Amino acid sequence: MGDEEQATLDGQFHDFSKLYDNKRSGLTITLFRSDFWMRQAKLLDDRKLTMTDTGVLWNKYNKSELDWDEWLQFLSELCALKEWDEENVQETLTNCGLPGQGGNVVVPQYRDFFLTYKPKEKLPF
Repeated sequence: MGDEEQATLDGQFHDFSKLYDNKRSGLTITLFRSDFWMRQAKLLDDRKLTMTDTGVLWNKYNKSELDWDEWLQFLSELCALKEWDEENVQETLTNCGLPGQGGNVVVPQYRDFFLTYKPKEKLPF
């Protein structure tokens, strides 16, 4: 007890980069896994920060996966874009817990739109 290893940002990067696929090396992270991490840390809330914000910035790198240094640069640019304190954001990402253990993370799907779809005839006018 009390001998728990302190979480680090690069350790979290490695763990989240292997999310749902333990065969991955953990050296690169995809946009989905990065967004999942930010959603678990409650940074990505679809109000102040959206998946569109992260996606547009990610596309600047013209890659499907970013390594540690590129991802840190991505995070810095994201903090500058949103005018957030980068140190606080890194601390939040470090202390959000292991992948899947930081609470229920709901990743919205485009199919969710159809769950509330109503035909034109049934719309109230």
